[in-house]
Amino acid sequence: MTAPDPEPAPSAPGGQPGTQTLIRGLRVLEALTAQDRPVGVGELSRMLDLPKSTVQRLLRTLDQEGWAQTSDDAVTRWQLSPRLFALARQDTLSASLRDVAMPHLRALGERSGETIHFSVLDRDVQLVLIERVDSVHPVRTFNAIGATTALHTSCSGKAVLAMLPHARVEEILARPLEKVMPNTSVDPQHLMHQVLEARERGYAVNISENRAGVCAVGAAVADDSGRPIAAVAISMPDTRFDAGRVPEWGAWVRSTARAITGALSR
Repeated sequence: MTAPDPEPAPSAPGGQPGTQTLIRGLRVLEALTAQDRPVGVGELSRMLDLPKSTVQRLLRTLDQEGWAQTSDDAVTRWQLSPRLFALARQDTLSASLRDVAMPHLRALGERSGETIHFSVLDRDVQLVLIERVDSVHPVRTFNAIGATTALHTSCSGKAVLAMLPHARVEEILARPLEKVMPNTSVDPQHLMHQVLEARERGYAVNISENRAGVCAVGAAVADDSGRPIAAVAISMPDTRFDAGRVPEWGAWVRSTARAITGALSR
């Protein structure tokens, strides 16, 4: 018995077969990118005005190809994969940032002995890790390249917020904020206080607010206009975190961030 012919790929008006599927897949990626949290199929279906079955099929294809993945939630929700964010490392801006930043990141790593994270700002929504200098210690912190972090949960994010206009910070903190860890603050007033502190000091602190047992001190990198575009952080296990050294570490990351900012403007 001869197998039935496969169903032809849908096509957009005036386009080639498969164009509509591609466009819909890109719309799904855009919708996932616009969220700062995992999203369910039903919500995506409503956002995109597409049948659930179509959205589910597109998500499975994106998952199969490594562009989307399910979260660890009990209820199945979808998010972008680290692979997609890692791809951003190949673009000209990220490559230029890394090239300029790396000598300064290595110097900070040698000085501190701890893990150094360098992240770029993604649409005032989150930070994406594009470079890392590993700690010299056998027990160290680790984040994969392409990992994302919400602005309110990290020292780098708060340092970035400290460089944004006050009204913009209020808008960002008015969004629904996820309590990632017991130490994560989701109170806009408390977070604004932390942002104002970071603005005054030139660096921000994270004490197990994003990951259990991980502390960090970070500062923001700005472009020629003074807008934050990236951040550098010293990250360490809480067993090596010493509150008395925070001003010292803060001065180091602040100096490093300013050196990168200066190098970018040359």
